[in-house]
Amino acid sequence: MNVPLAPVLLAGAAVTGLVVVLLCAVATAHLLRGRRRARDVQRKRELTPLVHALLDDDPADGAPRADVVGAHADLDAIVLELLPQLRGTDRQVLRQVLAERGVVPRAVADLSARKSWRRGRAVTLLGSAAGTDHLAAMAALLDDRSPEVRCAAARALGKAGDPAAVAPLLRATRGGTGLPHGVVGMALLDLGAAALPALRDALTASRGNARELVAELLGVHGDASATAALEGLLRDAAEDLPVRRAAATALGRIGSPTSTEPLVAALTNSPDHRLQRAAAEALGRVGDPVATVPLLAGLAAPDVAVRSVCADALARLGGEGRTALQEVAGGTGAAAPVARAALDELLAGPRRPEPAGAR
Repeated sequence: MNVPLAPVLLAGAAVTGLVVVLLCAVATAHLLRGRRRARDVQRKRELTPLVHALLDDDPADGAPRADVVGAHADLDAIVLELLPQLRGTDRQVLRQVLAERGVVPRAVADLSARKSWRRGRAVTLLGSAAGTDHLAAMAALLDDRSPEVRCAAARALGKAGDPAAVAPLLRATRGGTGLPHGVVGMALLDLGAAALPALRDALTASRGNARELVAELLGVHGDASATAALEGLLRDAAEDLPVRRAAATALGRIGSPTSTEPLVAALTNSPDHRLQRAAAEALGRVGDPVATVPLLAGLAAPDVAVRSVCADALARLGGEGRTALQEVAGGTGAAAPVARAALDELLAGPRRPEPAGAR
């Protein structure tokens, strides 16, 4: 069967032409992208000295202030990129620059925009650029209908650095549409040590899962001033178990010897295996040799995970705890395998420093 040659050649030519057009389009796009990138780099190089001049400017010397209002729009991006790296007066200078250029007022107006991406972008910008001036407006977006905007608002409040954001952030964890603990926790950590007094107050004033989060954060900060309140939560048998577990973990991170007694009580008296594990791990962190006997008793716990954590905690108590582990490891009871495993891990890994109280 003979196939007409002309249509085949025409089809081949058409395909070849399309390929050439596509290659030209790709090459043109690459060329334009390269030119834009080079232009952006050049403009950044030209504007960076202006930013440095603003930071070096001393209003007391009588010199005229560098013109920022008339500068190219790319100055905003440079300032926003630089802001997270600065603190104190330098950061305030650049925030004032953004205010003078209208960036902050435009962002405030966009907080009520119909499109969620504009609201999210606006609150993110304000968190970096506006400081504490628009805290209430940013906090209002914690109730936004869009979960992405709610998360953006939480992150922005953390970057704004005002301890007054602690209360609205904790409220945002409640309800069926509450923000994830991870998002709120990172925002609260971004507030830094300035938020500790408000967090300590919230430990007793908050409810439910908010208190669990607060206890975790106080432990991450190693806030010794919260020790007594955390010990009270741990002792309270009527308190929610997640809160008591978080309190036990926080006490281990803080490491006060006064916490040994409530941690031992939680280990020996609680029927909740997860609380027992948290208490045993905390006792290992605290490093008080007084915990040796209760931890040895924990090696006989019905839950194998509790036995394993107790063995690890004994290994962290220094010479006294290791001697007790060796005695148990030489036996034949249910605790012997976990004691041997803890000793093997101790020998295989880098040696843990002995707590000061164990020497």
